[in-house]
This record gives sequence, C-alpha cells and structure tokens, in this order.
Amino acid sequence: MKKRFYGLVAFFILGFTVNSRAQDFLNNIAREEGEPLKIQHLEAAFDNWAAQTDISEEKGWKWYARWLHEQEVRAGGDGSFGNQEPLFRAAAEKVALEQNRIAERSPGWMPAGPEDYATIVTSYIIRGMGRINCITFHPTDANTFWVGVAQGGIWKTTNGGQSWLPLDNGLPILRISDIAVNPANPDEMYVSVGDYAYLGVALDLDDRKRHTHYGMGVYKTTNGGQSWAPTGLTFDQTGRDGSLTRRVIVHPDNGQRLVAAGLFGIRTSEDGGATWANISDEMIWDIERHPAEPDILYASTAYVRNLDAGTAGIWKSTDFGQSWTELETNIPPTNNVQRIELSISPANPDYVYALACSRNRDFYGLYRTTDGGDSWERRSNSPNILHWYGGNGSGGQGTYDLAILAHPEDPDRIYTGGINIWGSEDGGLSWRMASYWVGDPSRVSIHADQHFLAYNPLDNKYYGCNDGGVSRADEIVLGTENATQDYDNYSFQTQWEDIAGGMQITSFYRLGLSQSNPGDLIAGTQDNSTWLKKNGNWTGIIGGDGMEGLIHPENPNIIYGSSQYGSIVGSDDGGNGFFSVSSNIPAGNDERAAWTTPFMLEPGNPDVLYVAYTNLYKSVDGGGSFQQLSNFPVPGLPASSFAVSPADPDYIYLSHRIYHSLGQPSYFWRTRNGGNSWENVTDGLPDDLYFTYTTADDANPNLVWMTVGGFSDGQKVFRSDDGGDNWQNISYNLPNIPVNCVVQDPNSLINGLYIGTDIGVYYINDEMEEWELYSEGLPNVIVSELEILASEGKLYAATFGRGIWEGNTVDETVGVDNPRLDVLTAKVSPNPNDGAFLLEVEGLPPAQGFSVEIVDITGRRVLQAQESAAGNRFAAQYELELPYGLYFLRVTAGKQRKVVKFIVE
Repeated sequence: MKKRFYGLVAFFILGFTVNSRAQDFLNNIAREEGEPLKIQHLEAAFDNWAAQTDISEEKGWKWYARWLHEQEVRAGGDGSFGNQEPLFRAAAEKVALEQNRIAERSPGWMPAGPEDYATIVTSYIIRGMGRINCITFHPTDANTFWVGVAQGGIWKTTNGGQSWLPLDNGLPILRISDIAVNPANPDEMYVSVGDYAYLGVALDLDDRKRHTHYGMGVYKTTNGGQSWAPTGLTFDQTGRDGSLTRRVIVHPDNGQRLVAAGLFGIRTSEDGGATWANISDEMIWDIERHPAEPDILYASTAYVRNLDAGTAGIWKSTDFGQSWTELETNIPPTNNVQRIELSISPANPDYVYALACSRNRDFYGLYRTTDGGDSWERRSNSPNILHWYGGNGSGGQGTYDLAILAHPEDPDRIYTGGINIWGSEDGGLSWRMASYWVGDPSRVSIHADQHFLAYNPLDNKYYGCNDGGVSRADEIVLGTENATQDYDNYSFQTQWEDIAGGMQITSFYRLGLSQSNPGDLIAGTQDNSTWLKKNGNWTGIIGGDGMEGLIHPENPNIIYGSSQYGSIVGSDDGGNGFFSVSSNIPAGNDERAAWTTPFMLEPGNPDVLYVAYTNLYKSVDGGGSFQQLSNFPVPGLPASSFAVSPADPDYIYLSHRIYHSLGQPSYFWRTRNGGNSWENVTDGLPDDLYFTYTTADDANPNLVWMTVGGFSDGQKVFRSDDGGDNWQNISYNLPNIPVNCVVQDPNSLINGLYIGTDIGVYYINDEMEEWELYSEGLPNVIVSELEILASEGKLYAATFGRGIWEGNTVDETVGVDNPRLDVLTAKVSPNPNDGAFLLEVEGLPPAQGFSVEIVDITGRRVLQAQESAAGNRFAAQYELELPYGLYFLRVTAGKQRKVVKFIVE
C-alpha cells in the first residue's frame, strides 16, 4: 500500500528524477457528464495519483495542491466552489467603514516586515519576497515603473527599485495580473484585478467561470493610483470569478481606446473603459501590440486539456481589436498545445515568436513567423526548456509559469521563462540555459517560476517577474553547452539584481512569536521558505514552502518549522542546524496530514510538543519520540486544528476537516483525560463546512472557540462554555466571508477575541453584542493567522500577500475606571511631503511624555523619538531625509496609540 501521508517521508527533498506521469491528476478528473465540477472531483483525482506515486520524486504538483487547499477551505457544503460575491461586497463595505468611522479602539496596525530579502545561510534555499505577475514601465522616466503582485497589490517605484509605494487604495482585493499605462498620461492606468496564473485548473464551461483566486475585472485610476474605480468591465460576481482578465492594452495615440483579453474572450472600449464591446468569446492566454503600428495586435487562444475545452491558436487584428483573423500556424488546436505566449521583435516586428506548452505542460514547440503572421515555422521542440532541470526529462509547469521575450536589437535572439530561463541565438533552433532555480546561495541567480519577462528601452535592462519577486540584469548571458549537463554546479554569468526588497509582499501561512525576545518570530511562506526574524534581522532557515512555526517561550534557540503535509523539523541552536521531527512520529498508512499541519507546544510546559495528523501525537522530549494520543474512527481524514487548554492540559480539543471525496464531514473532538478517551462533540456545529481554527480559554478548560471557512452566511464563529456539549453561534454581524483563525487575549478579563478573515481582523468581547472591525490601517488582504504577545500588548497578523503586521490589543481599562476624556489624534501635514512635515497631536494625557516612531512600508524603523508637551496638545516640525514611499507614524502616550500614514514623494 502506498502511503497517503504525502509529505512526511520526504521533507524538502528536491528529487532530481521526474516521472513522466507527473501531473496526471489534472488529466484524470472523473465526473458524470453534465455534472458541475466540485471539490470532490479534484480531491479524488489528486489522491488517486498520489497513492500510486512517490511524490518525493515528482515536481510540479505543489502549486496545484496549494490551490486545492485554498478552495477546500472555502467550499460549500456540497463541495461546490465558493461564491465570492459576499466577499467583494464585504470588502467594499470595509473600505467605506474605515473611511467614515471614528474608531473607539485603534488597532494601530503597522508593517512588521520582512523589509528585504532574507539572509540565506543554507544551500538550496532560494531568495524571494513573493510572486510578481507583471511589470510595466513609465513611457519617459527610466526610474519609474510598476509591478503587479499575485496577492499583494500594485507597487510603484520612482527611483529604479530602491524603494516602493503600494497603490492599492480602493481596490477590493490585491490580486493583480496586468497593469496598463496610458503613454500620453501616465497618471491614467488600468489594472486587471485577479490572479490569472491558474487558468488551466478547474474551469467550468457552462458560464466561463474559474474557481480560483477571486477576480474582479478591470479597474482604473486617473490620479496615478491614489484611488481606483471599476470600469465597465466588471462582471456579476454571483457566479464566481468570470471577470478574470489577463491583459489590457491602451492605444498609444488615443488613450480612450482599450482592448482587454481574458477568460471571457476579447473586449474593446472606445471611451476609456466606461463601456465595452464583446468582440470574441475565445479564451485568451496572451495579447501583444505591434511596437510600430499600434493597430496591429496578436492574440493566443487557450485549450484546457483536462476539460477538452477551447482551441489553441494565434489570431491577428489590424484594427486594434475590432476584428480578428485566425492565422495558419500548424499549431494543433486541441489535445496537444494548451498555452501559447507571444513576443514581437522590436528589431523587426515581422518576426513574431510563439512559445507553446504541451498537454503535459512541458515544451511543445517554438514557432516563428518572419512575415507578420502569413507563414509560420516550428523551429524546435527540444530540449524541454520548461523542465525543472537540464531539459532532458518530461513535464513542466507551462500553464502556471510561461514567458517569452524577443531581443530588442537582434530578431534571432529570444529568451524564454518557465521554471528556469533559456535562450536562443538562432531564432529558436537551438537552446542554452541562462539560469537554474536552485543551487549555492553564494551565487546569485533568479528565482524559479518565471511569469513575465520584459525589456525597458529607457534603461536598457532586462526584468524577470517570478515567484520570488522581480529581478533585473544588464544582459542575459547564455550558458555553454555544459550548463545543461552540470546545471547544479555551473556558474551562470547573468548578474541578476533582486529589486523586490522594500515591497512588503510575502505570503505567509502561519507565524510563531518569541515570548522571551519580543519582536522575534518565525513564519512560513508560500514558495519562499521559512523565515526567522531575530533582533530585527530576517534569515531564511528552511527551504520550500513554509507552514507553521514555533519558538520555545523560555529558550529561543529551540525552534520548529514545517512544510506542507506535516513535514516538521526542529532546531536547538537557533536555526543553524535541524533535525527531523516528523520521521519520529509513528503514523500508519491510513494517516493523512493537512496542507498546513497544526502543531503546538504545551502551554506552561513547552518541552512537550503535540502534532496532529489524522491522530494526535505527543512528545515529551522536544520531538525525539512520540506517543499516540488518539485512535479516531476517521481513517484518512486530516486534523485541521487543535488546542491544548492552558488551564488544564488534560483538556484537548481537535477538529477534522471535511473531505468531500471521502464522503466525510468535519468533526470536533474533546478529551478531558489527556487523550485516554475522546468524545465527539460536533453536534451543533456546521459539519458540512471546513473547520479552520480552535482556541481554548487560558483560565477555564471548558471554554473553547472554533472558526469555520466557506461562504455560508451566519456560520463563522462558535463558542462552547461546557467543553463542546453545547455550542453558541457567535457569528452575529460578521460578513459572509471565510474566517481563518481566532485568538484570545490572555490579558483580557472579558474574553477579548480577535479573528482573522479573508479581508482583515474583527474583535469582540463578552460585553459586546456585535463584532467590531479591527482593521484600520491593514490592507485588504487575507489574514492567515493571529498571535498575541501578551507582555507587550501586541497583536501580530500573518497575511497572505502583505507580510507580517503588528497592532495593539484592546485596552480594556478605557471606559471602566479610567474613562478617556480625549481621543488621541495625530496629523501629518502636508501629506504627501518630501520628508519635511508638521506633526500635530491632540488628546495627550497631561504631564506625560510620549514617543514618536516612524517605520516604512516594510516595517523598518526610520525614527524613534521621545517628546513632551505642556498640555494635551503638541506640534513640531520634522525635517527628515526619507526615500520615496509610504510611512507609518505612531504616537504612543501611556496606553493610547495612534498611527497615521503619510507619503514621501
């Protein structure tokens, strides 16, 4: 029997053998004819593949498993994909509420990093900040450009990438696929709101909707990104995310003329996006404009193999998208080619290149025309330039990462991006590697998974957007023939400069705080390893995807980190060396670990470690050995959360997630004797939804809270005062959005609770009858986990796309014995400014000093000052030398804190 225990036997194994069966899970999705696609169909296909596969020797599955996990958490009770319309509505209401409210409680959210690429100390850990999908250059200023982040919004630099400013005010979500700038007026821009990177997954043909990464169409700004508004190309969201848009083209001679292309096909606008004409309903992968004749466009259409849907091909328009002609390319329209990316040679625009990925997502061929599309030639179909390594194996990720760029001066030179970068100097007849995604950290290389390649004619530099950020080079140097044979040791000569530092765009799954060294933490990221923040410095300590992490509260040298499906390691020297924890767990073949596997240290006895797979395991020696504490009658069902009571560790609560393909609902269990026996206390909970998180009260072992994912209105947060015998629904006024986590403030006397949702943070206590939005200052981003540093009164949030944030817990003394007569306010003027500004503060406590702290968008402190005022008001002029960007100024007076944002231009 093959273990279904996916990650436990192969922690961070790179696997240099790639089976030709890779990714068959996407091609064998079984369902009845006419039956809507549901979560259970995808789970069954992936599980059947994994049961017959040693996935430690496979590549190309993690991006899919990651996506599937996101959808499972948010699915409906019947396995249907979540309707995101409530989320968009809640996000819009949140923006309006924050703009109009006078907050009684100010969370004072400020960024806490990471501020730059982590220091890498271990081989095979790749530097990265977060996935960037696209880059767009200013028409006249070489130092100004914009990037679109997969989950982190739009960022602008005016100094060539030295510092960055987020431009997402007014955007309901922060997933960006494209940015288009009006060349005649760069303050006028259009963005594709949604993440297009997963087109080849879970597409329904009935209404051309795709179940992934919320999409909202095209948004527009007329003031350089200070505010955004939807154009006429925004769809009814009640049917999921049909408005996913891949590219937007602005006519350089008339900024009112637009072309947009995406899942819906091709649309054109003649009035700056107010209205759109439906030109074609073909699914589009790419659209490119002729560099000299702007009315000429080329577009590539999509074929999705797992649904046998669409047709692959290349089309041409000579009237800026009003009409299209399909070109005779000899590219198979179905069953062979899925995705095509295009590039037009600036040196000779009659040369158009088409990079095609196959049904198996590897290299199908490089096509070229030298006569503007009249005739095409397949120049090559090998080596496999979309492969993970030297090009000799099969498989790839072409429907996820694929890019091509023609050289600006030589029409025969081209560069391609898949996992790595390859190039050709003879028009695609032969190929040489130009980068390799993993290797010695002392040799700077570009991150894996290229989503966009671009050349800026104003600074004559090349740019690559990938899963780690954006990198820049003066030239792309191809390796020798030896590079394809000895890629792991070969020293590639391209000098890549990583310039995503200064953008807070990292996607974190979980975080763990140091209670003994305030400010230190460990956190796991998507694609970019597990990071340790120590004394203000960030270090990449564990490669691959990072998940949950822990720091021993008494000995900060003891830390634990993990990757997907329960692969856990520990360190007793502060992260310099690691030992396997998961290999010491006596799990059987019928065990299964969750994508983000829960584990924790026992409150009050941190030498005891608990890990939950299907069953719960306990170690009293820090992970060296384990005993099994349960034998749940749910084989193959992963535990999604658990909590050991701080009041009595014999009380443990554990949830199993719903698993649609197994026909298993969610379960909630309780033990009052340390695991000797367990009781099913699910009754009263919505067991047809995904149970996401569990928190136990610090003083009463019978008091427990749990949270629920999905889009089922009124089914969000539940509380039990009797250990789960009875449950109270405390969802109250919460919007219909997934709730990802819950944490109790141990300093609270009235059970102060904070929850993290897909749009921010909410707060409630026992004296409140409604939840209060607690997100002032937070971007509109998924909050993955919350943790409290009780000694400092700090609340930390791990976000999926905008890094780590730090806020204040609620001061419950205000309004009780010490009512606040004045609300602390602070104002910076002018705003924006050049670093010189007037700070005005009101509502200060009499005869007390106060502090002024300024941090940049990444959490880097740039000012710390102590001030005083004779009365309750203060005013002072500051003259600071600050680079371009967004800054957060925090005034702290006693227990009162106020944060204001300002921009330096």
